[in-house]
Amino acid sequence: MDIRAEDFETEFARQPLARVYVVAGIEPLQVVEAADAVRRRARDEGFDERDILHAEPGFDWGQLATAGANRSLFAVRRIVELHLPDKGPGKPGSAAIADFLKQDAPDTLLLVVAPGLAASARKSAWYKAAARAGVVSYAWPLPISRMVAWIERRSEKRGLGLTREAARLLATQNEGNLLAAAQEIDRLALLHPEATVDHDEVRAAAGDHARFDIFDLPAKALAGDAAGAVKTLYRLRAEGVDAVPITWALVNDLRTLYQAALAARANRLDAYMNKIFMPVARKRQISDAARAAEPARLAALLRQAARTDAINKGAAAGRAWDELITLTIALSGHTPAARTTHPSFATTRSP
Repeated sequence: MDIRAEDFETEFARQPLARVYVVAGIEPLQVVEAADAVRRRARDEGFDERDILHAEPGFDWGQLATAGANRSLFAVRRIVELHLPDKGPGKPGSAAIADFLKQDAPDTLLLVVAPGLAASARKSAWYKAAARAGVVSYAWPLPISRMVAWIERRSEKRGLGLTREAARLLATQNEGNLLAAAQEIDRLALLHPEATVDHDEVRAAAGDHARFDIFDLPAKALAGDAAGAVKTLYRLRAEGVDAVPITWALVNDLRTLYQAALAARANRLDAYMNKIFMPVARKRQISDAARAAEPARLAALLRQAARTDAINKGAAAGRAWDELITLTIALSGHTPAARTTHPSFATTRSP
């Protein structure tokens, strides 16, 4: 079954839990929320263990078969969560996923997550097999017309009423950025609980609010502006933004940069960047950073980001915001101090 990302929540609630879910796309909020919904429901239905695999270059695809075959003495149901790069799993991975789906393993749920997925990967045998065996959902950027409907549905769930003109204005202000729109909806819901907000109130709120966009954080870090990036992180934390989408934004750019750095070493950078959907200025920034970056260092940062994600999900001990500070400074090209803790984060525990 293939479900549009904006319809995922509704359709997911109507259907029994499937054996496999593939959630991918270039709209990070929808990918994060779809994956979280699968994890929550699977836990509610007794999938008490979770194996997380990252298919980076050199990944041993035998680990996927092993994860599916492993059984714990204390839990009989498990989630196998596979994170893919945007180019997909490649031939060995495609075969490994297809073999995994052929197994008679009703007590194992496969969740595949990707920050984007090339057209060739979405046309491959493993993707089609996943659609037959379960659910695939790819998150495209929403055009204004569909974004208005998305904003109205999300606002209603947050207890916020919006006039159609107010919803259109929010969609125009945040075109192509659901994370920013979601933040604005949450903020308006706090300012106007159980009320209906009109066009003028949305416009006034936007004028009063100096937005520190989530995507501004990795942009500043990649520009080498460690102080500016950390300042943005502090502001996001103060505004009550959750660590999960911030981590996603950093990881999304970090994975893109890593793949671009590998492409640059193989003299394929232009070809790689031409396949990516992003503003021209951001492409230029990624390209410049990729030419100067060392792939081995970026691979280490990806492992560090994986730890931050594990803390966010409660799968590892630690302070999520402290980890985000360290990762942000490292991504900017600086070496963080051994303990990088801002006073306002000192009592912050991982979510």
